[in-house]
Amino acid sequence: MLKLKQIKKVYKTGSGDVEALKGIDLEFRKNEFVAILGQSGCGKTTMLNIIGGLDKYTSGDLFINGTSTKEFGDRDWDTYRNHSIGFIFQSYNLIPHQTVLGNVELALTIAGVSKEERTRRAKEALDKVGLEGKYDKKPNQLSGGQCQRVAIARALVNEPDILLADEPTGALDTATSVQIMELVKEIAKERLVIMVTHNPELAEQYANRTIRLLDGEILSDSNPYVTKDGETPKVAMASDEKKNSKKTKMSFFTAFKLSLQNLFTKKARTIMTAIAGSIGIIGVSAVLSVSNGVKTYVSDMQNDMLSGNPITISEKTMDLSAIMSGMNMTERAKVARKADLIGVDSMIDYLVERATSFEGFWVENTIDQKYVDYVKSMPKSNGSLVDLDYGIDITNNIYTDFTQPMMVSGTKTQQTNNMSLHTIKDIYTNILRTKPALTQYASLVTSLSETFMQAPNDEEYIRSQYKILNGKVATAENEIMIVASKDSALTDLLLAQLGIYTQDEFLNLVYKALGDVYDSNSIQKYFDYATLMGKTFTYHSNDVVFSPNANPSSIEAPFTYNAYEKDITSNSDSRTLTIVGILEPKEDIAYGCLESGFYYTEALTNHILETSADSDIVRYLTNAESSKDAEGNLLNPSDIYFERGVNQISYSYSFYFEGNQYPLTSALNSTNPLATMMGGTSTQGVNLRNIGGASVPNTINIYSKDFTAKDKVLAYLDAWNDESAVIYDIDGNEILFADRQEITYADNLSVIMNMINGFINIITIALIAFTALSLVVSCVMIAIITYVSVVERVKEIGVIRSLGGRKKDVSHLFNAETFIIGLASGIIGVTFTYILSALINLVVGNLSDIGTIAIFPVSYAIIMVCISVALNLISGFFPSKSAAKKDPVVALRTE
Repeated sequence: MLKLKQIKKVYKTGSGDVEALKGIDLEFRKNEFVAILGQSGCGKTTMLNIIGGLDKYTSGDLFINGTSTKEFGDRDWDTYRNHSIGFIFQSYNLIPHQTVLGNVELALTIAGVSKEERTRRAKEALDKVGLEGKYDKKPNQLSGGQCQRVAIARALVNEPDILLADEPTGALDTATSVQIMELVKEIAKERLVIMVTHNPELAEQYANRTIRLLDGEILSDSNPYVTKDGETPKVAMASDEKKNSKKTKMSFFTAFKLSLQNLFTKKARTIMTAIAGSIGIIGVSAVLSVSNGVKTYVSDMQNDMLSGNPITISEKTMDLSAIMSGMNMTERAKVARKADLIGVDSMIDYLVERATSFEGFWVENTIDQKYVDYVKSMPKSNGSLVDLDYGIDITNNIYTDFTQPMMVSGTKTQQTNNMSLHTIKDIYTNILRTKPALTQYASLVTSLSETFMQAPNDEEYIRSQYKILNGKVATAENEIMIVASKDSALTDLLLAQLGIYTQDEFLNLVYKALGDVYDSNSIQKYFDYATLMGKTFTYHSNDVVFSPNANPSSIEAPFTYNAYEKDITSNSDSRTLTIVGILEPKEDIAYGCLESGFYYTEALTNHILETSADSDIVRYLTNAESSKDAEGNLLNPSDIYFERGVNQISYSYSFYFEGNQYPLTSALNSTNPLATMMGGTSTQGVNLRNIGGASVPNTINIYSKDFTAKDKVLAYLDAWNDESAVIYDIDGNEILFADRQEITYADNLSVIMNMINGFINIITIALIAFTALSLVVSCVMIAIITYVSVVERVKEIGVIRSLGGRKKDVSHLFNAETFIIGLASGIIGVTFTYILSALINLVVGNLSDIGTIAIFPVSYAIIMVCISVALNLISGFFPSKSAAKKDPVVALRTE
């Protein structure tokens, strides 16, 4: 039953209320063709819209199947329109970007019918109205009559109980109008058809009931129907309760498809909008790409530098982290300006304070055996390598053949002597000091002592960073190895000190560098592996190298250093050292654990410590009487050295240079301008550490294999300084916190890298903030475009609502559109970013060795696409909400 009881409709206008319907009372049969006649403005279309649920009555009641609609909500009206009402409009109201089949399917789509089922039913409906084979046509490809047939098929496809026709022939010619009316008449045999028309001839010819309206009131009813009291009326609605109980729902996919079809009809505008929207994404993505590339480069460099910059624990170290945090700790106070007076700026105070503050950055550690054992007991799971440096100068004890010119009976001749590496270095240092033009280069040779070092005791760790050019990795006590640079080269200074070059060959290189006359034929640029591997060295212990003097007081030197092996009287406890390998860094290693140089093994270090502990010179230096200062205070053995006039070592050798022979008979010969001691200057000497006399290392280097291992190492080292940490010695006894000296380690790599990453983050944030302005512009633009789309698709909104679409479905329609544009903008943005990154890498690669500096990970791309979609959805939120709130009646009337 469909019943209108005292239905009134009042429109609010600026000039007052307009009463469109004035208490309409009507009931309708299940099957009849009702024509509502009246002049324009009489209220007939308003009544039709109220019956169809498009418009709401002001007062009264509309009964559907005996149920009042006063309590109906939007969802109930949507379901009612979708399942029980079919609309035929005068202007067809077909969606232009949909096919004929798509227009008809729309009502079923909103009803939630499956794809296969709705296609079948839509085709059947089109076939019934005579449109077989027109399924894929667009509305603009059909005639007016065909468009109206599509509208009728759409109205019937959901098998509605009521068909509402608003001037169905108003836009058609006479012949086509007759065809449409015959079709509507046939439909009326199965359901209730209510047609609004101003043409009485059509009403009389086809309708079996005519209702006339005038000024919102019923003027006449040719075949009224009123249910009797107590009668159970025939239901004017279909009795299928399941159908009426269903809720309408347009899936987001459907909304997506409809919006996609709409956007394809405006391809040029859609593409331009997507490109414009992608500009902000490109800007932010490009910044992220370069930032990530730089960070990756820094991280790779940091990983590479990890082995070359171990965690270091030294007796005296500079706390770089404290320096970084205290860079601005001292500020100069500004002098207040006074008229006609010159102020005094306290520069002295500033300098003193600055010097004092920097002095505080130096940290002195007391490294004792307990701490060494603690570090050595580090769990293997930490994945790190501990290397102990005892400060040994091995050049004092290693001897090799060296060819130098000598004067024999007044004649210069080349003579090969077996002498210590220290002596070879000393000769070159003194040669360079003979001329003012060469003196400044003497320190270069002196600094070479650092290239004779102990290699980490881990063959696998070394192999992970270095490839073996020849031989193998040195591991045994009598094995040494040479590490070349990445381009398979060794410095000429190192080769000279190893005795590979003769003295004349070395001087020839110096002359060449100074632009002096030199012999180009004598410069050897390459050495084969056999020459280097065939070079032999001999290690002699302290008691062999340092000979006690019988009467030290007479020559003021208790020991004599034997520069030549020929002067050594005893060869006991000597070792022949063989070069067993030549290594160079792997291609991907820029900062390895080994610098270019000469390396011996930990096994040899242990042998040196063992044999040196009981040597005469070590026992002499650790003797209490000779370990006191002038005031009788005991000295730290690490700081004891041979000072001028106190405890010197007799040191005698000679060399020939530019026609002159220079004898060095004693380090105390102050009349000889070339007088020198071991170490190069008269204020330096040999301390306990130089000769292997210290049982505790002065430096501990910890090499971490990766940053996870490094973090574990740092946590382990921090535990020593943690009062709450329980620590045990090597025997399992607890070391109390009160018995632990605080130890500060140096992890300068992390400090520097954290500072670099901090700068990169600041720059990245600043650039992103700047480029994000384009995102804001894009958002505003998308909001405007979406609003324009809403205006353009107002009639489509009305059609969807008339077919039972919810407000939420309309909102989804435009959300889907902004989603598509946002997705397209994001994809375009990240695509351009990848292209731009490739171009940046190409340019940077051609200009430098950095290679890849712009890296845009897939995860970043996904995030940026998501951001693009999210921003577009936000931008389209208010336009889509305004679309959902549009009055469907007004929307259907919009042209």
